[in-house]
Amino acid sequence: MAEEYLFNRIPKEVEKVETKNRRICTKLPVPESLPILERSIKYEPWSMNHQLLAVWDRAVDYQIFDKWGNIWIDFSSGIFVTNSGHGNSGMVESIREMIDKPMLNSYYYPSEIRSLLAEQLVRMAPPDMDKVFFLTTGSETTECALKLCRMHGIKQRKDKLGMISFGGAFHGKTMGAQTMAGKPQAQAWIGNLDPCIYHIDCPTDAFEDMSQIYDEEKGQQLFERDIKILESQGVDLDTIAGAIFEPYQGWAALFYPIGYIKALRAFLTRKNALLVSDEVQAGFGRTGKLFGYEYYGVDVDIICCGKAVSGALPLSAVLSRKEIIDVDGSLNSTHGGSPIPCASALANLKYMEKHHLVEEAKRKETIIRDKFMQMKELFPDRICAVHGMGMAFAAVVVKPKTRELDVELVDRIIERAYEKGLMSIRTMTGTIKIGPPLTIPDDALIEGMDILIEAMKEIVREVKC
Repeated sequence: MAEEYLFNRIPKEVEKVETKNRRICTKLPVPESLPILERSIKYEPWSMNHQLLAVWDRAVDYQIFDKWGNIWIDFSSGIFVTNSGHGNSGMVESIREMIDKPMLNSYYYPSEIRSLLAEQLVRMAPPDMDKVFFLTTGSETTECALKLCRMHGIKQRKDKLGMISFGGAFHGKTMGAQTMAGKPQAQAWIGNLDPCIYHIDCPTDAFEDMSQIYDEEKGQQLFERDIKILESQGVDLDTIAGAIFEPYQGWAALFYPIGYIKALRAFLTRKNALLVSDEVQAGFGRTGKLFGYEYYGVDVDIICCGKAVSGALPLSAVLSRKEIIDVDGSLNSTHGGSPIPCASALANLKYMEKHHLVEEAKRKETIIRDKFMQMKELFPDRICAVHGMGMAFAAVVVKPKTRELDVELVDRIIERAYEKGLMSIRTMTGTIKIGPPLTIPDDALIEGMDILIEAMKEIVREVKC
């Protein structure tokens, strides 16, 4: 594994920038911010100290501010949390009202705000989804989904415990979530992996364009091939309790072949098994649909929600049907459905509906795709594919004439963009990934994409010299 590229920690002069949407007016990193950075490095793990070195002070809508006058256009949404914009005024007001009561914790005793949020989510969900269980993190929801699939399975036969998941997927950072995730390096610490969780290779080629997802016949053939491989490995297909998939794999905004997911759904229906959509990153308008799985034209049995459901604060939710979710008295949580995150979430969801943010994300898709395709035309030997829907996009960056992901080049590009006033997502996988707040104005979105293009031009030129 290549050594991680270290972002520059020595303040340096950068070009001053002043536009309507961004401002860079100091050295970067800001000299006065160094004690803060050093404190974080000293007292927090390395894993908490490898993002871009801007010390956030406040965030409003699509902009990030530090204490020293710098302003960045945000293309991260706090990793797809703030779909309704940072510091959304309706959310802030709802949070303030809950604080002023005060009502900071209620365990899982009944609360009006939690009941209203549950009602709102069920109303927005597909018609057959009539129950919601609140938790705190996305990982908890995927762990819960695994449990619900197996409880549904063992009602039929005691060994119906099998769970299908996909290579390259990410379902969280707890043990069950990482076991389901298709990233072997993330599973090394676990030791004895669950023998009833079965991984299938991701059927989408990250190095090819999006057209591959629309060939439904080929997608179905790929599924039939993969399920036969699973059976040839000794898996009794009648013991499959469920399957979990992300509408897109986050590292590359990688969508699955539509025919593949349709075939998976049909297989699970035949086996009386459940389909779980992990919408933690894809949900609430990010893809231009309320839920990303809608692109596949299938029904799902369980929806895992997190991140953008509250728009800011730690809250997650599992949506399903009564007969699936009303099965276990232990489905409760200390902080799940806590009053302040619920207040934030309810205001967030109402704002999304009122301002048609799902439709806005779909409209802005064209702006993002056109800019990424422009980038691909400029660097055909560096960008081999662009994937995405709505406002979740990524460009796959490789070393020339290879399929080797160029992780360091991407890091250098996003660092240069940060020096120009753009806050990007560091994937550490060789993809330029973006996810701005859905509220971002068109001019700021275009400006941000142009910054990425400009940064890539400069870095590629430097690399060649």
